[in-house]
Parts: sequence; C-alpha cells; structure tokens
Amino acid sequence: MGATGVAAAAAPDTGTASSRPAPPVKARPNAAARPPAAPSPSPAESTSRLEAITVTADRRSQNAQNVPSSIAVITGRDLAARNVNTVFDLQYLTPSLQVTPQFGSGQPAFTIRGVGFNDYASNNAPTVGIYLDEVANPVPFASNGMMFDISRVEVLRGPQGTLYGRNTTGGAINYILNHPTDSFHAGLSGQYGRFDAGKVEGYLSGPLGRYIKVRLSGQTQQGGAWQHDDQGGHLGNVDRGAARLLVEATPTDSMKVTLNIHGSRDRSDANGLHLYSPLRSLNILYGSAYPIYPADTDRDIAHWGTSPQFAREIGISPSAKPFSHIDTGGLSLRIDQDFVAFRLTELASYDAAARQEYDNYDASSLAIADVYYQSRANVFSNELRLTSRGPSRLSWVGGIYYSNQYLSDQYHSGFMDSYHFDRVVKYSQMVNTISGFGQATYRLLDRLSITGGLRIEHEARSLYGFQSYMLSGSDPGNAPFGPRQHYDYTKPSAKFAIQYNPIRNDMLYASYSHGIKSGGFTTYNTAAPQISTKPFKAETIDAWELGNKLDLPRQNLRLNLSSFYYDYHGQQIQSAVVNPQTGLVGSIVNAPHSHLYGLEFEAEWSPLPGLTLTQSGGWAIGQFDDFYSVLRADRINGTYVGVYASRRGDSLPAPKLTLNGSAAYRWSMGDYTLTTSMNYSLRSTYRSLFGPLYNVAGYTLWGANLSFGPKNNRWTVAAFGNNIFNKRYDVERNYFVNGDTVALAGMPATWGVRAAISY
Repeated sequence: MGATGVAAAAAPDTGTASSRPAPPVKARPNAAARPPAAPSPSPAESTSRLEAITVTADRRSQNAQNVPSSIAVITGRDLAARNVNTVFDLQYLTPSLQVTPQFGSGQPAFTIRGVGFNDYASNNAPTVGIYLDEVANPVPFASNGMMFDISRVEVLRGPQGTLYGRNTTGGAINYILNHPTDSFHAGLSGQYGRFDAGKVEGYLSGPLGRYIKVRLSGQTQQGGAWQHDDQGGHLGNVDRGAARLLVEATPTDSMKVTLNIHGSRDRSDANGLHLYSPLRSLNILYGSAYPIYPADTDRDIAHWGTSPQFAREIGISPSAKPFSHIDTGGLSLRIDQDFVAFRLTELASYDAAARQEYDNYDASSLAIADVYYQSRANVFSNELRLTSRGPSRLSWVGGIYYSNQYLSDQYHSGFMDSYHFDRVVKYSQMVNTISGFGQATYRLLDRLSITGGLRIEHEARSLYGFQSYMLSGSDPGNAPFGPRQHYDYTKPSAKFAIQYNPIRNDMLYASYSHGIKSGGFTTYNTAAPQISTKPFKAETIDAWELGNKLDLPRQNLRLNLSSFYYDYHGQQIQSAVVNPQTGLVGSIVNAPHSHLYGLEFEAEWSPLPGLTLTQSGGWAIGQFDDFYSVLRADRINGTYVGVYASRRGDSLPAPKLTLNGSAAYRWSMGDYTLTTSMNYSLRSTYRSLFGPLYNVAGYTLWGANLSFGPKNNRWTVAAFGNNIFNKRYDVERNYFVNGDTVALAGMPATWGVRAAISY
C-alpha cells in the first residue's frame, strides 16, 4: 500500500516531483526553468525511516504533511506491485473511494466520502475530476484508460475548484507522469499471470541535444479471460495498447515548453453479468405461461447473445461476445515562463475519444435487455494562470480556464423478447465552460497561516438533435425529435482554511469549501423526451473539515486524522418522473437537501528497520433530509398519476466503512534486497436506493507481494497475488428491466510474476 499524505491549498511553483529523492544530475544552463526542489528535511526528520511524500496537487512541490487538505498518495512502485491496471483498481489502495462500472460497462462511476453520481449515459459530468498532469478529462468513458509510466497518483477528497480546471463536489484524482530525464535511461518490464494475462511496458528517456529532453513510453495488455458460459466460451480477455511521447524544451533559462502526445486503442471484451436471483421478466410481463429462469450458482458465469434483428441493427453476430472498444488520442502544450516575482503558465489541450460497446444487461442469451453504445467526444481546454515565486509570507495563484466539449452519442436497446421492439437514442451535446479562479495563503506567524480561494464559473450546456424511437416497424427518417434543451449557470465556489503548528512536525487545520457539480440531461430510452430530457440542476456542497497531521520522526510514526461534515443541496439522483400519457419515465432528479459526515485516518509506522506498517480507513454516513421520490404511477381515468414517498432518513448509497492496510518487510542481503508484503482492503455493505434486494454485501480482499533485486534497482523479479483467499463477491447489483436482477462479480484470485530491467 502506498504511503499517504495531504495536499495543499494555494501555491507558488508548479512541476512534478518524484515521491523519492532523485539521483544527482549535472547542472545545466537551463536549470532555472525547472521548479525548485522540495526543501531538505531537518536533522530530526532525516532520522525517520518513513519516506517523505512530496505532492504537487496545490500547484507547487511540497511535503504532504505541511498542507491543510486531505489527499492519499499512491506511488508508482505501489501501482506496479499491486498490479493496478485501470482507475477501477485505485479504490483498493485508498480510503473513502469507490469506483464502479455502470452495469459492468466501460463507464466508471466515482464516489468519494459518499459523494457520487451513478449514470450509465455518456453525457453528464462526474462528481470526481480526473486529471493527467493537470489536464482535466470530463468525459467519463474516456477516463478508464491504461495506467503506465506514472510517478504517483494523488486522490484529493472534498470539493475542488479554486485551483483546478473544473469544479467538482466529490474530489479529484491526479495522475502525475514520469517526465524526461537529464541523462539517458531506459526500462522494460514484462508480466504474466493467471488466466493467461500478460503485460509489457517500457520507456526511453533522455536528452536530445542541450535544450531538449524526451520520454517515450508505452504499454500493452493481453489475455485474462476469467468468466465463462455453460457452452465452453470465455469472456474477459483484454486487448489494449497505449503510447505517450513527452518532449521538454528549455529555449531560455527562464522558459520551459512541454509537449505531451498520447493515444490508446482498446479492443477488449466487456464485463459479463450474472443472475443473482431468478430471471422473472417474461413471467412478470406476460403471465405464468412464460418461464422463470434460475439464478446462476457460479459468480464467474456469464451468458450472452441477442436477437437476430438487434444483431443486424448494430452489425454483430447474435452470438457475439460483449465487447468494449474505446480509442483515445490527444495532445497538450504547456509553456512556463518565469519572471522575478511570478510564473506565467499557459496550458492548452485537445483530446478525442470514441467508444463502440456491446453489453448484455440481462445476463442471459435472451434479448431482454441488450445495449450498444456508439459515442464520439472531443474536448478542448485552455488555462492561463499566474503563480507566485520565491520565499514570501504570501503565496498565490490566479487564472482563467476555458473548455469546449462536444459529444455525439447513439444508444441502442434490444428489447425484442421483453417488449417486442428495439429502441435507439441519438443526440448531440455541447458544453462551454469559462471560469476565473484564485487562491492565496498568507503566513500570519511562523506557525499560523490562512488560505482563501474563490472561483466564478459560467457553464452553458445544450442538448440537441435528441431522438428516441422504435426501430422495429418504424422509419428512422421520420423519427420525432425531442425539444432542444439548454441549461446554464453562473455560480461561485470557495475555500477557506487555517493551519497551525502547535509543536514541530504537528499541524492542525480547519477548512470550509463550497463546491459545485454541473447540471445536465437525462438521455435514456424514452417515449416522452419532452419530459425526460428536462435539465436537472447543478448540485452544491458546503463542506467543513477538521484535521491533524503528526510526524514523530524518532519514533518512525506518521498519523493523520480528519473529520468532515457536508451539507448537500440539489443532489443528483437516479429516479423517475411521471408522464401522464405513458407512466413512469426514468430520469435524474435533484434531491433538495441531504447531509454527510464522517471520519478518516491514515497511519504509517516503521517499528523495526526494514518493517513498515500502514493502515488507513474512512467512515461516512449520509441521509436524505428532504426528498420525495416516485414509487409508481397509477392510471386513473386514463391518466397516469404518480405515487410518491418521503425518503427522509434513508441512507445515501455508499459503503459506510472502508479500510486498507499493509505490512512490508525489506530484507537486506549484501548488494541485494528481498521485500515481502501483505495487504488487505475492506468495504462495508453498499445500501442501494432501489431496496435491499440490490444491496451489495461488504467484502475483504487480501493480497501478497514478493520482489528481489540489487540495491541499485538495475533489475527486479517479483511475484504478486490479488484476492489470494479467492473471496467470492459482487462489486455492483442492479436491474435494467423489471424482474431482471443482475450483478457484476469481482475478480477471483489472481497471481503472476514480473521481471523488469532498467538502465
């Protein structure tokens, strides 16, 4: 498990700092263009066996223990040791984070501290922002990319916005990349594991002349099919590849230009679902003459298949496996120009993503609920900011951010066996966001500092060309268009924090944040688009947090504690509205008021040389305070009328308790080192808004790692095991059609071996 720390609020300098001290490099004329290094530890701190964690989540390199905000840091070493491949795996390395694929699709849904947003559609913003070297990725399906050549991942908890590109209510996940090196280096690693899963990764890094450095890296993943049907077919193979080119140029002593060109290609199988209770859809719809299909007895089983008509409509074979094909590509250009008192940063990016995905949401070979996505998105963003430089009581950052996001989406549903028709939704969406932000920290006394930040954001979101119609027996050319919908807002977000150091290596902090999540549109299949696509409003959170961070270097102990309270307004919830002509229509609605509160802790201790123990946990409880949701629609005199119920006091959908821990021992054997470790991750029961039938039982996963190599890290050989006790569990339960209760199983026990060389 990675070491944990906390990231700051306001900041002077930017840059990427390694989580461990870099090897010495020869001084170069352009060194002034680089951000200043983190300050050296004091003599007392240098006696600690715990690694000092440096973060840049606050726009400067700083020791994580010295800043008043909550963040978990996962190092690149831990990502490799724990076999983390996608964003879904991060939840088992950090507290209070949940990442679930909606209905097993390639669309992740994020929850931090109980603040989340569940939506299988492609067009709405998540509650958690995803950033790659400070570039925001607001398209959810495009955030499930490969994780390679990464220095560390910083998971920020709580509302963000006064320092980062976009507003979020839940938090942010920042990927910090490895950057070009001053001297030539190269590395190659290969891995093979259970279910014939393989992975190869490599990089080349170094200077091209006096003023230019480059880093070329890539990864491919193959195999890994762990699900099966009862006919001998297998599902779950991965077929992914990605590459990245980073170029850093320093044309003058005070300027640095960074170009990032990247792309990925994914031709993997999709996830398969299993029936955890009998399939009753046809029996419910058409009476007792229609069969009830038994529940699956094996979580690893998955069934697939669809009607010949739906297969023709989407261009696949009726027996084709579910698949998830996502391609991404883009570039970013960053220019840092240093002046005496401040740094000017220009960061422009363009990214595009395309998805073709066929999923089986009924977990059977019937055509009850099959889906197909065909999506295309592109995002242009630009941020211009000024950041203070040099030692001063006042440090600050301020800037302007702009983003333009376009999405073209098609969403097909195969309902031939259940409703005797297939439907399709087509639409386009445009989002324009512009904001001004600023934040400053002032050191009142040597031990007392205050931080204040403000952001004003205007967003305009338009949905147009919306069509929802039956394919069977209808003419797509004459399909009715839904009304053009528009939603915009201009809202502030803010942050205030105070930090005090009562003694050396101890920091108390208190903070208040006001966060915003964008509004949007429901884009599900519907016969009443004029009702279902009405915009839901932006949600806001007022967040209060108290925390303490303590380092005891001589005792080799680090302990961080925090508590929080969230006041939630306009929470966005999957629910339904009533169409007087047709009845219930699935829709995302705003719950007027709810609240959350909880505690978190992160501890790291080295009681003996070579032995490191880590433990972290999060506990969160949330309830609705004011929310009436529709239970059903009764037909009275030919008109459907909604029957509503108060949800006051009902729990918000999230695990209340998450725990993560590890124990590692590093054996010194002359010029070589042997490291052994074990880890675990626990999460409590997830309680669904749809009733106890859809609750996801809590579970605990155990893992183990072993690595051996020389102390100069020229090569390593390693073995790993995840879920080593083969815990059988589900990560999601849901339904798409009444009487069709489906679940996505978690991975069974996996293990593998890895070898790596570097120069």
